[in-house]
Amino acid sequence: MNSILSKIAIAFPVLAAIISLEIIQSRPDLFWPILGVILGLTLISALYLSGFLKQKKLAGLFYLILPFFYIASAISVFVLAQKSYIAHFFILSAASVLGLALYNIKTLSKYRFESGQEVILKSQEDKRKHIALTINQALVLLTIFFAVANLFGLIYLLSFPVWQILIIITLIIFLLVYQFFNEIFDRPLAYLYSLITALVLGQIFWSLTFWPTNYIANAVIVVSSLYVTLGIFNHYGHKTLTLRLIKIYFFLGGFTILAVLLSNQWTPR
Repeated sequence: MNSILSKIAIAFPVLAAIISLEIIQSRPDLFWPILGVILGLTLISALYLSGFLKQKKLAGLFYLILPFFYIASAISVFVLAQKSYIAHFFILSAASVLGLALYNIKTLSKYRFESGQEVILKSQEDKRKHIALTINQALVLLTIFFAVANLFGLIYLLSFPVWQILIIITLIIFLLVYQFFNEIFDRPLAYLYSLITALVLGQIFWSLTFWPTNYIANAVIVVSSLYVTLGIFNHYGHKTLTLRLIKIYFFLGGFTILAVLLSNQWTPR
């Protein structure tokens, strides 16, 4: 893959996102066309960086999942950033994370498709792949946080039917988690574990609609639960899972959820 073209494929959507979102600040009527442009540029870049345009391998399409949902959910959150200084900060932060996501696609696809098959890399290269998987996990968690917060906002502020939102969030979680598990497990297991995770998180999402907590607190609870799940499955897939690690993940997840519940301002519905 051409190094210069790869850098352009990463930098161009990032710059386009910064410029486009700044335009939305003064021209909100252009929101939908601009969203389409950002999504289009991002997906084209992801196709190139994943190697799909060259190798035409179906697995390359899976790398479109994360950038697509990240852009859609991040820009939806951007609509809520009404104060000018917050909006500018959010634009720079969101664009930077987009660049990281695109760079990570290049890294993960290189390891998966090198020599026409997935390769097991040793020493320094193996550490780089581990770092890429960790970044991928963080991006999945961030994207689902944005998505969950947005969807709870639709329920609380616009009275969207819960059953429709529940279907949407379950599908989003399934696709994003599958994109993560696809780097660790064979495809059938990736499908199975993604389905289990999506159904469990969907149940948690549904139960939170009855709680007197705000949408940010609910999003943190869902993401904390997902963090525990992804962490355990990740170590299980790499055959490094121990009882001690399970206890650590449950402690961190439980502590975060408890802290959110104790600090949240409970509002009866």
